[in-house]
Amino acid sequence: MRTSRRSPLRRALLSCAAAGLLAACGGGGSPAAPTIPAAVVATPPPDNLAPGGVIQVVSAEDASPIDGATVTIAGKSYTSAGGRITLQERVPLRSEVDIVAGGMLERRTLVRDAAMTTFALWPSRSPTGMDEGYTQALVYTSDGDFSPLRRLTRGTARVAVVLSADLRADAEAVAAHQEAADRMTAAAGGRVVYALATQAPATGVWVDAKLGSGDPYCDEEYILAYEQDYTRNGEIVRAAIVYCDYKVARTATASHEMGHTFGLCHSPDKAELMYAYYNGHGGVDFTPRESLEMRLMLQRPAGNVFPDDDRAATAAAGERVHVTRCPAPPR
Repeated sequence: MRTSRRSPLRRALLSCAAAGLLAACGGGGSPAAPTIPAAVVATPPPDNLAPGGVIQVVSAEDASPIDGATVTIAGKSYTSAGGRITLQERVPLRSEVDIVAGGMLERRTLVRDAAMTTFALWPSRSPTGMDEGYTQALVYTSDGDFSPLRRLTRGTARVAVVLSADLRADAEAVAAHQEAADRMTAAAGGRVVYALATQAPATGVWVDAKLGSGDPYCDEEYILAYEQDYTRNGEIVRAAIVYCDYKVARTATASHEMGHTFGLCHSPDKAELMYAYYNGHGGVDFTPRESLEMRLMLQRPAGNVFPDDDRAATAAAGERVHVTRCPAPPR
């Protein structure tokens, strides 16, 4: 008869099992009680700007500090030194802010974020030639009436420009729209990239460009093209460019209409790209002051009103349509 031999390791394992699965092998005693993690309690975000907090006041054009600005916040006034003020009192969220400084548009806003540490002011005059009246015309005047700022949806980094099949078949029209997209990207300082695409993206902002054969707006005298944008919560989510004559789609009018998709109105200067009337002799690229206005627009919420007030800016319910037409000069 055979006798079995168990190795010392085998016998040790059996001994360990016999001592109970919950006891540590060779340790003896009762098993350790499981550790129960403490409850995780989220820290609520601060609901105010704390005393001692530093606020910076800078130019929205070049981020340079603004000295001597009068900053009234939650009813208390400060004067900036080195472009900075130090809060002496607690400032609750939704407190009103009013900032007045030489050479700048008056800024009227609210404390909407406890992390807010910088207020950037739009210049009332700029070396680019931009002034208060120009800003009012290009950003806040639509069809002769004052209107709130319209702008691309916040966070938009790319706008797809989708040409209709007949425009894609026209090499000159494709070239004009590629140039327009490149101009838009450069004028926005690269913060928003316009790019040609063959179809609308699943998400994000896009622009349809097409010919308007039989379009009712094209029946109006002098109308060469028009832009129609759709806004949600006051922000542009998509747009359409309609050309009443296919020849116009081959010109700088493509760049002009694309400017409207960004939210630009019309320039008062007939030498500029965003001038209302196209005669073939205007600007073919955005001027430095047109570009500056575009970069400033990206710093403000939709609904901002002239000169620089977003206290009452609210999300407009539903989708709305805005039309901007580009006429030829009246004969």
